[in-house]
Amino acid sequence: MAQDLGRMLKSITRSEEEHLASQLAGKLGMGYINLTYYPILPETLRLIPQAVAESFHLVAYLRIDKVVRLATSRPAHPDLAKALAILKDKSGLEPQLLLASESSICDAIKLYATLPSMAQSDEEVTVSQEGEQGWQTKIQNLADLKKKIGTVPTTNLLDLIFAGAIQTGSSDIHLEPTPNGLRIRYRIDGVLQDITLLPKEAYKALQSRIKYLARLKLDIRQTPQDGRFSAQAMSQPLDVRVSLIPGPLGEYIVMRLLLHNQALLSLEQLGIRPNALAAIRTAIRKPHGIIFNTGPTGSGKTTTLYAILAELNQPGVKIVTLEDPIEYKISGIDQSQVEPEQGYTFATGLRSVLRQDPDIILVGEIRDAETASTAVHAALTGHLVLTTLHTNSAAATLPRLIDMGVPPFLLAGSINLIIAQRLVRKICANCQGTGVDPKSAGQICPSCSGTRYKGRMAIIEVLVPDAKINQLIATKASLTEFEAAARTGGMITMKADGLAKVAQGLTTQEEVDRVTEE
Repeated sequence: MAQDLGRMLKSITRSEEEHLASQLAGKLGMGYINLTYYPILPETLRLIPQAVAESFHLVAYLRIDKVVRLATSRPAHPDLAKALAILKDKSGLEPQLLLASESSICDAIKLYATLPSMAQSDEEVTVSQEGEQGWQTKIQNLADLKKKIGTVPTTNLLDLIFAGAIQTGSSDIHLEPTPNGLRIRYRIDGVLQDITLLPKEAYKALQSRIKYLARLKLDIRQTPQDGRFSAQAMSQPLDVRVSLIPGPLGEYIVMRLLLHNQALLSLEQLGIRPNALAAIRTAIRKPHGIIFNTGPTGSGKTTTLYAILAELNQPGVKIVTLEDPIEYKISGIDQSQVEPEQGYTFATGLRSVLRQDPDIILVGEIRDAETASTAVHAALTGHLVLTTLHTNSAAATLPRLIDMGVPPFLLAGSINLIIAQRLVRKICANCQGTGVDPKSAGQICPSCSGTRYKGRMAIIEVLVPDAKINQLIATKASLTEFEAAARTGGMITMKADGLAKVAQGLTTQEEVDRVTEE
């Protein structure tokens, strides 16, 4: 009760301070700004040296072309005019001075403490020297990370979280505030694993720094936000996609890690069975038509399509991609990232791409009827189109496209191939066949951290539309009819493909059931 009252009184006091500052600004004929949660960019903050900022209570918070907006809580300082003149002379910028409260300025000055830990690039975070030289040897597996993460100071915490994620092969980092503290989880080989529970104080520090790096609004907590920034950990450059959604105890933060230097896999390296591989290669050699790769998020669709692109990438072929985001940069291919906020969507982008004289087009995802229809038309007019769609099976793609409004007469004959896939974890090669339970006390496998699994492989089904399938498309048949026709035509289902890999000792029945059970 006493704590709640204290917070209430503090809030009232701060609100009153901002009100008085606003009134004073009016009397002085100045503008007013509250910098408490203002998203100040690093390059703007650096326009005023920290020592000058502290001496004059002066902060640069916004630059627009040749104008820089400054805030001060001490407009009557006798040397302030001289400081502004020096800034104008050195930077060539025109200063505009606004009034801010003392507390507001103090909050902004605290941001200087974050600058030394950032990389030279204003959008990049770099793991510290200790991370590069020490953590790489100290963190070999999850057990090492769990021991280390609770011992580092808050200023190095984000660096260590990134270093641990890279070292353990994580694709996503989850930060989740709970009543007991901040829960950190990594998604490793498609499965979330608990890393640690940190004190509540660590959450605020991490939240502020992540928002700052991703250029998100610090004062917005009840609305979802998305952003991105660049980072470097364990000598690995990566892009970080940030998603925040509000929760009862704070914002849930998820960071998706996209490695720049991640090697492209070949179709053989994906573990595709020989007959399916032959069907894929036959389909991609055709000069036109459309190839769909379907499955839920995180099922490896993009990896498979990139493997296909790598095989198709030849000097005499023009390949253009539309992606969100660009996950791999491939030499010799024209890659474009859609920006829905700017009106550059898959649908609008695809129309523009068709004017680029392409031979092969990759559309990252079919999300609407317009994109679907345009992609099919492109396939019918002499282009090979590769794309993805969210369906549960290869056969389910056909009624889904019909439901989206694509005319059946256009679909029949335009589809070269439909791939549906999932990713299953592979049995850890280090502890396989040893007869030792990887979770047994004192004998935890250092490679898989006792999970039994290390790495993933694809299980797939491949549907090559035949005369029967095309006939069913024309009659807008049901999913059951499409599935029956696909099996009659010889399609091996994902489940059957997975069980074959179980028999080969590559994965387990539990894994196959986990990803194929509806």
